[in-house]
Amino acid sequence: MSNLKVYVSASCEGCTVALALVEYVRRLRPNHAIEIIDLDQTGAIRPSYVFGTPTYCLDNRIVSLGNPSAQELLQLLDQAIPPGTPTSTSAMLPEHM
Repeated sequence: MSNLKVYVSASCEGCTVALALVEYVRRLRPNHAIEIIDLDQTGAIRPSYVFGTPTYCLDNRIVSLGNPSAQELLQLLDQAIPPGTPTSTSAMLPEHM
């Protein structure tokens, strides 16, 4: 299964939205691995291809610079999940995400 990493920083205005978006998506896709990497934390490793926050990477490939919509992020995760893996698609997507 693919691993989504979301790079954030306290100095980033959009990162508050990123954290809320990740929590929302985690509720809808609990079987998907999503990791938040706070670049302000001691020991946090920033790959050379991450040059701004928030940055969303799926399998070490940037899929979004800045926040995607919730629908876009769910579609990216669904495309990365192997066929036959159950997902929850019954929840309504909020307009603002």
